[in-house]
Amino acid sequence: MNALYIRRSEALTRYGLTNRLLSSWQSRRVIPFVKVGRKTTLFRVVDIETFLNRHTVKCLERKS
Repeated sequence: MNALYIRRSEALTRYGLTNRLLSSWQSRRVIPFVKVGRKTTLFRVVDIETFLNRHTVKCLERKS
Protein backbone atom coordinates (compact mmCIF):
# COMPACT_ATOMS: atom_id res chain seq x y z
CA MET A 1 0.00 0.00 0.00
CA ASN A 2 1.40 3.37 -1.01
CA ALA A 3 0.92 6.07 1.61
CA LEU A 4 0.60 9.58 0.29
CA TYR A 5 2.60 12.05 2.36
CA ILE A 6 2.19 15.81 2.17
CA ARG A 7 4.21 18.68 3.57
CA ARG A 8 2.94 21.00 6.28
CA SER A 9 2.18 23.82 3.82
CA GLU A 10 0.03 21.54 1.66
CA ALA A 11 -1.82 20.18 4.70
CA LEU A 12 -2.63 23.74 5.80
CA THR A 13 -3.95 24.68 2.37
CA ARG A 14 -5.75 21.42 1.55
CA TYR A 15 -7.67 21.18 4.83
CA GLY A 16 -7.99 24.87 5.73
CA LEU A 17 -6.00 24.48 8.94
CA THR A 18 -3.97 27.14 10.68
CA ASN A 19 -0.28 26.72 11.41
CA ARG A 20 -1.01 27.10 15.12
CA LEU A 21 -3.63 24.33 15.09
CA LEU A 22 -1.40 21.90 13.21
CA SER A 23 1.48 22.67 15.58
CA SER A 24 -0.83 22.02 18.53
CA TRP A 25 -1.87 18.66 17.08
CA GLN A 26 1.79 17.76 16.65
CA SER A 27 2.82 18.71 20.17
CA ARG A 28 -0.16 16.85 21.67
CA ARG A 29 0.53 13.86 19.37
CA VAL A 30 -3.02 14.01 17.99
CA ILE A 31 -1.93 13.01 14.48
CA PRO A 32 1.19 11.10 13.47
CA PHE A 33 3.91 12.90 11.52
CA VAL A 34 7.38 12.29 10.14
CA LYS A 35 10.30 14.66 10.70
CA VAL A 36 12.65 14.68 7.74
CA GLY A 37 15.64 16.80 8.66
CA ARG A 38 15.30 19.88 10.83
CA LYS A 39 12.67 21.78 8.89
CA THR A 40 10.60 19.31 6.91
CA THR A 41 7.54 17.65 8.44
CA LEU A 42 5.40 15.18 6.52
CA PHE A 43 1.87 14.02 7.26
CA ARG A 44 0.02 11.06 5.81
CA VAL A 45 -3.18 12.17 4.09
CA VAL A 46 -5.09 9.20 5.48
CA ASP A 47 -4.12 10.13 9.07
CA ILE A 48 -5.38 13.69 8.72
CA GLU A 49 -8.59 12.65 6.98
CA THR A 50 -9.28 9.91 9.53
CA PHE A 51 -8.85 12.36 12.39
CA LEU A 52 -11.09 14.98 10.76
CA ASN A 53 -13.79 12.41 9.92
CA ARG A 54 -13.71 11.02 13.45
CA HIS A 55 -14.23 14.48 14.94
CA THR A 56 -16.80 15.84 12.50
CA VAL A 57 -20.08 16.66 14.20
CA LYS A 58 -22.99 15.82 11.96
CA CYS A 59 -26.06 18.01 11.96
CA LEU A 60 -29.59 16.70 12.30
CA GLU A 61 -31.89 16.92 9.31
CA ARG A 62 -35.13 18.76 9.90
CA LYS A 63 -38.32 17.12 8.76
CA SER A 64 -40.97 19.43 7.36
